[in-house]
Amino acid sequence: QGVDFQAVRAQVSLEEVLELLGFEAGYTTGTQVRGACPIHGSQSPGSRSFSANLDKHTYHSFKCGSAGNHIDLWAAATNQPLHAAAIELYKKLRRPIPWVTH
Repeated sequence: QGVDFQAVRAQVSLEEVLELLGFEAGYTTGTQVRGACPIHGSQSPGSRSFSANLDKHTYHSFKCGSAGNHIDLWAAATNQPLHAAAIELYKKLRRPIPWVTH
């Protein structure tokens, strides 16, 4: 069964994904946060290798090169295909999964 990714992107925020990943911003400017990358697991507390724009729901890791939207981030950080990652994300958030209806 297909997941309605447009609904997923609209219903889940980047802030929620970052919170689930345990991300702690080391630096914040407006809606831009920087810190250690949750994808490649950098441990340095002063790291700014990861940047996320909370308004645009986009991220970029300057170290590992990963970039995309907040659903891409969850998939990359949990090492899953996008479809499985979206389903898992909704289960963790305890929300009904937005399935594609024909």
